[in-house]
Amino acid sequence: MSEEPRPPVRTCLGCGKKQTKALLRRLVLDEKNQPLLDRSQGAPGRGAYLCGPGCLQAAVKRKAFQRAFKKNVALDVTNLEAAFLRQTND
Repeated sequence: MSEEPRPPVRTCLGCGKKQTKALLRRLVLDEKNQPLLDRSQGAPGRGAYLCGPGCLQAAVKRKAFQRAFKKNVALDVTNLEAAFLRQTND
């Protein structure tokens, strides 16, 4: 009898809560070092995860993006917030 594989677990940048990857939203950096929502959850490159729009502000306040992506990140939170709201409404 074989064990079923466990789903991958990731940590939210904002609240620090650990959840399965499927429950979190993945962010990747574009060519201008601006975080973008990765709807497909499969874009190449380093990813970072958030629970939702509420954790976005906490991540900005904690300067978690710079640590997660291991580089200086240009933050334009308005575009990211709008992307989260569009995804929630879809």
